[in-house]
Amino acid sequence: MRRSKAPSMRLAAKRESGNPHPSEQQEEPPCSWPSNSPQMAWGSSKSYESLGLRELKPGENPLRGSRIYHVLWRNQTTKKHKTWTGNGTLVVTGSKMTLKDDSGLVVDTATCFKPRQIKENDQLQIGSRDVEVQEEFQNVEECAAHRKLEIANWCKKIDTQNGHVGDTESPPVVNLPFRSHVLKKRMRQGSPTEVEEDFKTVGECPAQRKKEIPSWSQETNPTSPPSYQSISWESPSEPVNPLPPASFTPVEYLCLLAPAQLQEKILHFLAAHSHGQEQSVVLDMVHEICDHPVLLKTRVNQPDSLELMQMLKPRLPPWTEMGLYDSAKFEFVHLMLDDLVVERGEKCCIVANSQDCLRLVMGYCENWDISHVQLNDADQVSSFNQEGKPGSPMVALALTSQLPGIRSLRCKYLIIYNHNARRQATNNHFLAAETKIYTLVTSGGSPEEQEFYRSLGVHPGDATDDLESYRCAEPPYTKEFLQEACISDSLESLQRIYLTKNET
Repeated sequence: MRRSKAPSMRLAAKRESGNPHPSEQQEEPPCSWPSNSPQMAWGSSKSYESLGLRELKPGENPLRGSRIYHVLWRNQTTKKHKTWTGNGTLVVTGSKMTLKDDSGLVVDTATCFKPRQIKENDQLQIGSRDVEVQEEFQNVEECAAHRKLEIANWCKKIDTQNGHVGDTESPPVVNLPFRSHVLKKRMRQGSPTEVEEDFKTVGECPAQRKKEIPSWSQETNPTSPPSYQSISWESPSEPVNPLPPASFTPVEYLCLLAPAQLQEKILHFLAAHSHGQEQSVVLDMVHEICDHPVLLKTRVNQPDSLELMQMLKPRLPPWTEMGLYDSAKFEFVHLMLDDLVVERGEKCCIVANSQDCLRLVMGYCENWDISHVQLNDADQVSSFNQEGKPGSPMVALALTSQLPGIRSLRCKYLIIYNHNARRQATNNHFLAAETKIYTLVTSGGSPEEQEFYRSLGVHPGDATDDLESYRCAEPPYTKEFLQEACISDSLESLQRIYLTKNET
């Protein structure tokens, strides 16, 4: 397990993001390929590789007669814990399937003799490569944007080969569909005020109002846009029954995290535009926002949320620009992994309700070379439990739906990404030894915080006094407390922590 200075590098990127370099100081890319380059299928012949890729011509449609998918690919290997080599595209034309890397170079091909319906998350074998399918290209604009990114990646590779590494800029960020489990952006560039500008018209976008839902109440002045704290986000389902007294012995920390700036802006938007919408749909969107705003990407074309997403999407940054610091929960996870796993060499497990949440963590681990495994059977649990064995996973990922089949997991730290996964994750069958447990809740008056208190049988307004089984800690936290809790002192979003009273 390598030790990395990546955490400090990312933290520096976060703190310096408010002072971006002026655009006039940016240099032009070292080279680019004009649109009138020769018509050649890049990568199909060695004789003209040096000419590179060309931009799409006006009216040219790569999707005519073909389907194109974002993919992850790697060389086939017998290694037990595999990692992806890189990103790429899969072009399916008739019976032929062509795998290309991130610079548009053909990596491998395969022939499919039987028609096959390819869908997201499919695992394919293309020649001697393994491929995992991501999103499909939907229109020519996406193809043109991706082609520009391929050209930039190819130029960078050529410059690197020629020894001009220092003169090469990173490929430009283009508005491509988000690959949900490859969260590689360190921090969205631009000052916080730029994000605020996108949401200044939060009350100006007309919405087609449907019949009002009686159970929603607004406490603010109706002439001003409401804040999300002023809305009663009541669940359409039956009231949540309080959790029974915890039967586990490990120390538990209930961590209430202030929402990230982007999360807060989106919650304000939903508070202003959710009246008349299907309440269950809005609450599902709220949960996705609290997990990570990028998860809204899957709702762009869903009929039940189409109206809200059409209003919201123009105010969002591109999906590919959303990163580690756009979710308070994900910032907590990445700082804890950096401190506990990378720096201290301790094993950690992360439990979530959805595969999308786990994919975010998988992408992070792959990007920073942190060995990990998703627990689906006893063999994977046994592999994770092995201490000191070279190559053994350091991070375990588990879906709550899989927990009943998992027994005796040995790790010192367990992070529960979704607060409503707490019941399944804190049972004696799942955990084998004394463990520090961190349950994450997006707070600041968010609907998730209200649901969390209701699940404990406590009214949010009286929470501090009525949590009999816990004691409360609030900022400023002492250095000794953070060290005892093994919580990173770089985490600025912690608003309140409830922990078991027998903790010393």
